[in-house]
Amino acid sequence: MQTRILGKDLTVSAVGLGCMGFSHAYGAPTEKKEAVRLLRRAAEMGYTFFDTAEVYGTPEDPHANEQLVGEALAPVRDQVVIATKFGLRFDMESGKFPYPLIPDSRPEVIRQSVEGSLKRLGTDHIDLYFQHRMDPKVAPEEVAQVMADLIREGKITHWGISEANEDYLRRAHAVCPVTAVQ
Repeated sequence: MQTRILGKDLTVSAVGLGCMGFSHAYGAPTEKKEAVRLLRRAAEMGYTFFDTAEVYGTPEDPHANEQLVGEALAPVRDQVVIATKFGLRFDMESGKFPYPLIPDSRPEVIRQSVEGSLKRLGTDHIDLYFQHRMDPKVAPEEVAQVMADLIREGKITHWGISEANEDYLRRAHAVCPVTAVQ
């Protein structure tokens, strides 16, 4: 499998595997045994880039995807790049079901999210940590400063942003270099 370099030094397979469909958004979740088999087979075939998010799950098990990805890739963790995302949360107070997703990138929420993701993924670091959506209530500089702190602490090694406009991206990048944009 060919590789690509994201940012300055994050080497990933040219084709990555987006894992959302195993447990979120495209009908019933994939049977766990089948999903684990597929993830492990992808790694055997040379895929090294796997993408998940803390909100890829079901209303009953909102973090199912990270748990699945972490368990399936544990035997090859040192050979793969795991990307996950923060910055969206289920609005449990909305009174709606299924729970709507709302942006939330407050620094204290980011810290809770990274700790939860590390635990669910069963790893000591996240290779690429994406802000899932821009939060209009939190400045990009504030988010980027938290990312710089998490990199310094060894909890993440790289960070990225999903669905950001140019101004937001430039402002964030000025504080902590952004490795990837989705």
